[in-house]
This record gives sequence, structure tokens and C-alpha cells, in this order.
Amino acid sequence: MTQGAGEPAGNSRRPVRRPVGLRLSELLTVEDETDEEGRLLLEDSAPERAIRKAVRAGIAMETATCPYRDTPSRHGGRMNISAYEALRRDTAEVLAGLAWLGARYYEREPAARSTARGLTDLSKLGITLPLILFRRGSDPVARHGRLPSHVAAIFKASRGMFSAAFDMQAKVGPEQTTAHDVVRFAEAESHFKRPATGTVCAAPTRLIERTVAVMLTATGADAEASRLGDLVAFDTLWNFFRVEKAFNQNLNQYGRVLEQVLAGGRSVEDRDLFDVPVRIGHDAGRFGDVTDAFLRYANQAQALLNRAVGRAENAPPLTFHDILRAL
Repeated sequence: MTQGAGEPAGNSRRPVRRPVGLRLSELLTVEDETDEEGRLLLEDSAPERAIRKAVRAGIAMETATCPYRDTPSRHGGRMNISAYEALRRDTAEVLAGLAWLGARYYEREPAARSTARGLTDLSKLGITLPLILFRRGSDPVARHGRLPSHVAAIFKASRGMFSAAFDMQAKVGPEQTTAHDVVRFAEAESHFKRPATGTVCAAPTRLIERTVAVMLTATGADAEASRLGDLVAFDTLWNFFRVEKAFNQNLNQYGRVLEQVLAGGRSVEDRDLFDVPVRIGHDAGRFGDVTDAFLRYANQAQALLNRAVGRAENAPPLTFHDILRAL
């Protein structure tokens, strides 16, 4: 049988080889990545070596004293004015992008609209967005100097929002809320100041409220003007988000079991650690059995996250010490 015109030589049914799988830590974190303007995604929370490199490259990192008296917790604190100026230039695209994400999220989770849970999930989607673009197996965005600045700005705004939203979800529950209530909660609970760096949020309160309102309702900005749909399929983002969310919930539960084990003064290096009896609800067993079960689950989650971004499911297996670093 002769080869037909236009047919590729060799076995046309050979499966496409997907890029190698990544470890969980690579899939879920950013470190020294930069956007198209050379700004660090983590700004002053990035590793010191990355900050020094950015400064040498001429990236502005000017700070100023916070003038906003309507949020007393940050008034007089140091704020990264250069980061805010970069974000301000992308405000329209940031709001449109958050509305685009929100419209698709609330189609899937209509009961979460105008709640702290919706704000938490949408913040997490914004944080996840550049991870998908950097880590995907097909046509990934280069880690340095290529990410659209409005995507970096969505990441930064979402990252700043997440801790307050998560805290509010835990303390307020499922009831509906407003942007004003969210800002008031963040002020009362000192979420406008980053503990790791001591810097305060540089955005004016009115812009924060406007951004939160868009995230809570997916209205107040033109979702269809967003370019996010040209960069990523929402289904890819959604699949990755759901696996990560479930993993984080199970990781927190495992962390509570570990705290129970260590409460008696043991160390994670103790030789008999895995023989310690533990109780989860009404069930009792060995910590080693709980750990083995969680590692099986974590490795499955790692495989599913790689699958979601089009990578092979062949990343090195996670170990107990990998889980300790994730906690």
C-alpha cells in the first residue's frame, strides 16, 4: 500500500508526547517571574536576588508614605508607589479581566455571587492565571519579560485580596456582602499591611472598593473587552483551580493531624513518628497510614494538575518532606 498524497511519513497514529510533568511546588508557586515591563510579580516579596536584579535593570521601586486617612491601619505606612503606578495604567483591563473571570465563575457557582466565598475563589483564580500561562505544556509564556502587564496586575490585585477574602469567609460565613463591607473588614482585621514586608496597600480606597464590587458581582466593567479569553481557556483555569482547591483543603486537614502528632513534643525527624496513634473524627489509626493515604492523594492531585495544563503525568513522586514544605 503506497503512502497517500499529503500523508506524513511514518506512523501517523503515534501519540503526541507531552512536556515533562512538573512538581507540585513548581505548578503552584511563582518566585522571580517578571511581566513584559520587567516588573516582578511578587514585587518586594520576591527573593532578594530577584529584587537586586530588577533594581540593576532599572525597574522603579520607589516607596512613599501612605496618605489615606480613610483606612487608618495603613496611614503613614510605607507603600510601593511604583507598583501602584504600573497597576493604575492597566486599571481598565484589570477590571475587565476580573469581570470576565467573574462572569464565568458565577455561571458555575451562582450561589457564591456577592459572598466572601465568591471573592475568595475569584481571587484564587486571578492568582492561578499566570501559573497556567507559565506552566502550560503548549506555547507557555516565558517566565521573564513576556507576561502581559495587565495579567500581572490581576495577579497582584488578587493576591492582595485573597487573605482578607479567605479570612472573611471563615469569620462571616455564606451571607451576602458588599464592597464597602469587605473593605471595612479588611481594615478592622489589618489586611492592608503585608506582614512579611511591612508595606501597605498603595491603591486608593475608592479603587479597592470598585475592584471588590466587580469581583463580587461581575458587573461594573466590560467583561467582553477583556483579552483574557485570547490567552487562556477558562475551562483550563477552572479545572486547575478545582484540583488545587481540593488539594489545599485536604492539605490543611493533614496539617491538623500532624499538629496533633507533634503536640506531645515530638519532632518530624523522630524515628517512631509514623507509629504514633491518631484520631480523625471517629476513626483511629497510625500516623504512618494517614501519611501514606495522603501521599497517594497528593500524587494523584499532582498528576491531575499536570494534565490540566497539558503536561505529562510523570513528575517525581511527592514525599513526606515535600508535604512538610507545602504546609
